[in-house]
Amino acid sequence: MSEPKASREVAVNTARTEGSTEYHFDPHVTWVEPGGTVTWRLESGTHTATAYHPGNDQPRLVPEGTDAWDSGTMSEESETFEHTFETEGVYHYLCTPHEQFGMMATVIVGEPHLEDQRALRAMPENKPEEVHGKLEELNTMVREIMGEGHHEEGTSTEDGHHEDKTTTEDGHHEEDGHHEDETTTEEDHHHEEETHTEA
Repeated sequence: MSEPKASREVAVNTARTEGSTEYHFDPHVTWVEPGGTVTWRLESGTHTATAYHPGNDQPRLVPEGTDAWDSGTMSEESETFEHTFETEGVYHYLCTPHEQFGMMATVIVGEPHLEDQRALRAMPENKPEEVHGKLEELNTMVREIMGEGHHEEGTSTEDGHHEDKTTTEDGHHEEDGHHEDETTTEEDHHHEEETHTEA
């Protein structure tokens, strides 16, 4: 997927193998140009394509100022739902009944600045670990597709590639052991490293 297109299709299905069931949006990340349309086509199962948007009783993981979109329940094979994306940005979405199984995916519209995207910066509260893990996977995929793996905010520390990026803003909010300068913040009047020797 080397460039955005005017329209793309996403297959929505339930894959059943011996003793396990998997729920899929295929592809996980879809890239269209502003004004482009994504069509979801149901292959099997019963699913929704629902934006992470307060209008859908979800946290906002889509650009500010955009409307909520939701396919409603799709249960007929080959049933489709389409949405046209006017606003550049990153949009995470989910299948409402299967979110807890990691059935989530992403639409990229245009070529947004990733550091400005709420989808990549906010990790919703009150969601299970499976959801957080999948969002981190999607965020990594988005960065790879956009080729911007060199100046993001380090929101995914799991794979070890972003552990020091969080220090770029102000050095006070890293979560991965880079705390050498935090001890100096409360004792600014003598913080030329003496705080380390007093401890």
